[in-house]
Amino acid sequence: MGFNKCTAGDPKTWPAYIRHLALFNVSIMVFLANMYVAGLATGFSELGMEFRVDSSQLGKTIAYPVLAQGVGNLLWTPTSICLGKRPTIIAALLVFLAGTVWSIKATSFNSLLASRVIGGFAGGSIDSLGPAIVSDLYMERYFATAMAVFSFFLSGGSQFGPMIAGFLIEARGWRWFFILCSILIAANLISVLFFFPETNYRRIFFDEGTANEVDKQASQMIEFQEEYTRSDSTPTSSSLTPQYAGSYWKDLVEFRNRGVDRNGLYGWPRQFSLPFRFILVPQVLFATISYGIFLAGTVMVSTISPQLLAPPPYLFTSSAIGLFTLSSFIGIVVAYPIAGPLTDYLSRILGQKYHPETHVPEDRLPALLVAFVIAPPGLLVYAYVISNQGSVYAAATGYAMQISGLVLVPSTVLSVVVDGWPETGSEALVLINAGKNAIAAGVTLSSADWLTGEGLVKMCWEMTAIQWVILSLGVIVYFLGPWARKKTMWLL
Repeated sequence: MGFNKCTAGDPKTWPAYIRHLALFNVSIMVFLANMYVAGLATGFSELGMEFRVDSSQLGKTIAYPVLAQGVGNLLWTPTSICLGKRPTIIAALLVFLAGTVWSIKATSFNSLLASRVIGGFAGGSIDSLGPAIVSDLYMERYFATAMAVFSFFLSGGSQFGPMIAGFLIEARGWRWFFILCSILIAANLISVLFFFPETNYRRIFFDEGTANEVDKQASQMIEFQEEYTRSDSTPTSSSLTPQYAGSYWKDLVEFRNRGVDRNGLYGWPRQFSLPFRFILVPQVLFATISYGIFLAGTVMVSTISPQLLAPPPYLFTSSAIGLFTLSSFIGIVVAYPIAGPLTDYLSRILGQKYHPETHVPEDRLPALLVAFVIAPPGLLVYAYVISNQGSVYAAATGYAMQISGLVLVPSTVLSVVVDGWPETGSEALVLINAGKNAIAAGVTLSSADWLTGEGLVKMCWEMTAIQWVILSLGVIVYFLGPWARKKTMWLL
C-alpha cells in the first residue's frame, strides 16, 4: 500500500511505522503530563520559603493536579468518542500548554495551585485515551506489550520529572521547570499535528466478543488489502467506518465525522454517563483499586521524601532529591520486559493449554504474582532504611521496587479490560483513571498527617498490607472473571 493511502481502513492494518509513531506521540504526552505533576515535589523547600506555606499546603500542589487528571478523563474521553481522538488530543495539548505558561507567571501560591490544576486536567486526558488508542492500533496479542510501553513512559515522567526539576530549581529557580515543560509540550503538539492520524474506527461488535474477534476482522482486512494491491485500490467498508479524506495528509486536516458516536456532540451527555455503568463490573473495579493503590504508594513516597531527606543527616538539596527519585527508575527499566512480553506470553500459553477454542482475557492476571512479590516489600525497605538513617542507596532500591508496580500492575489489568470489552473499553478506562487518581490524591493529601501520626515504618507497613490484600483479590477475579463478564453484559 502506498503512503498516500496508508491510513485508509482499520488502524490495526496501518503500516507499523505509522502505528508506532502514534504510540510514541501519546507516550510522550503521558510522560510530560506526569513530569509536570510530579516534578515540583523536589522544589518544596524553595516554594515553602517563597510563599510561606507548610508541607501540608505544599502537598496540595501534587494532590490536586493528580485529582484533576482523573476528573479530566470524565470530560475528555466522551469528547474523543463524539468528535475524534485527534482533535481532542490537540485541544488538550493547547490547554495543557496554557496551564503551564500560567504556572510560569504565577505570583502567589493559590495562582500556582490553580494553574497546576488546569495543567493536570488537560494533561490527564491521555491517561484513558492512551490505552484506548493502543486498543485501536494493535492486535490483541500485542496489547500488554504496547501497554507496557505506555506505562513505561507514564512512570518515567513521574521519575525523570523530579530529577529534572531538582536541577533546574537549584540552578535557575522553580519557574524554569515550567519553562522547560512549556517547550516540550509545544514540541509534542507540533509532532501530534503531523504524526498522529485519527485512530477512531467504527467496527461491528458482537455480544460477548473480545478483542480477539476484532483481530479476526482486521486480519481479513489485511488479506483483502493484499489482494487489491495490484489494482492500487484499498477496500474500506463504508458500513463499518465513515469515508475518510482518503490520503494521509488530508486525513490530518479532516475533522468532520471522525467520532465513533454518529450523533457527534449531541451524543456527548450519553457518552459522559456510560463509564459509570462499569462500577459494578469486577474486572474494572479491581483494575481501578489495584492501579490506584500503587500510584498512591509512588506519589506518597515522592511527597514525603523531601521532608525526610532535606534535614540532617542526609541534607539533600533539590538536585540530590531529584537524583534519588530518578534512581527508582531502575525499577521501571527492570519491570518493563517482564510486564509486557510475560503478560502476553501467559495469555497465549494458558489459552492454548486450558481452553484452546476460547479466548479468556483473564489469563493475563497470573502475571500480577511478580508485582505481589516485588513491589509492596519495597515500601518496607525504604521505611526501615530511612528510619534507621541507613544508606540512601538501599532506600532508593526499596523505592525502585515500589515503582516497578506502576508498570507491572497497569500493563496487566488494563490489558484485561481493553481485551474483554473492545467496544466499550475506553469508557471503562475513564472510570479506572478517575478512580485511581482519586485514590492517589486522597493518600497524598493525608500523607503529611499520616507520617506525623503513625511514623514512617508503621505508615509503610499499613500501605504494604493494603497493596498485598488488593492484589490477592486478583485470584478471585481470575477464576470468576469470565462468569462475571457474562453476568454483567446486560449492564453494558
